[in-house]
Amino acid sequence: MAKVIPFKAVRPTRAIVGLVAARPYQSYTIGERESRMDYNPFSFLHIVNPGYKYDQVITGEERYKLVKNRYLEFKEDGIFVQDKKPSFYVYKIVNRHGQKFSGIIAATSAEDYEKDIIKKHEDTLSKREETFKTYLKTVGFNAEPVLLTYPDNAIISEIIMEAQKGYAEFEFTMTYRDTHYLWKIENEDTIDIIQNEFEKMDTIYIADGHHRSASSYLLYSDEKENNPNHNGSEAYNFFMSYLKNF
Repeated sequence: MAKVIPFKAVRPTRAIVGLVAARPYQSYTIGERESRMDYNPFSFLHIVNPGYKYDQVITGEERYKLVKNRYLEFKEDGIFVQDKKPSFYVYKIVNRHGQKFSGIIAATSAEDYEKDIIKKHEDTLSKREETFKTYLKTVGFNAEPVLLTYPDNAIISEIIMEAQKGYAEFEFTMTYRDTHYLWKIENEDTIDIIQNEFEKMDTIYIADGHHRSASSYLLYSDEKENNPNHNGSEAYNFFMSYLKNF
């Protein structure tokens, strides 16, 4: 029984989402990163590289603390806002080759990872797991969802298709020529249907993000052990995932 839950996303405002959105940090050349950060104060690259504005290379836990501070600055400045209602999010990308991919962004269960409901197919390095765990504990947010796949489900597919007929919260194209769309699913009946369909699944699979999943599980284990009032609803019980059928 796979568990997925809606959540209140923190996300950019519609007006500047295209300026905030960024590819993974390491996918840019040094010149590309510097250009974007010099001329775009809204880029998410400023959060993941907080030492840039001080012209310093900052590493380890000091960097993690500054990442959190920059994230909080973006919230204080109104660049990021948080949704008022827990929602699922339908995300669609049309890449520069015209290929289209759609799925659901949701919070998935660290306990499912522990129980092997969320299946792994790659070994992970314990040092990286610990590093990412410390990072997550310090910054307090998931910036990049784990990619999970699940067996084709006609009901979920229909909901995803129906959502795309409505108003898109986001619709923007990056300089890399990928176009991104985001729709909210906040209707409680629809949310219940999605959750019930996932509960029927014995297994979902990690397609990308094994270390992120493992570090989220380690954080969950530590926080659960150290919380005498643990009840299973705390944020550390879940990690952000993008679920797509196969």
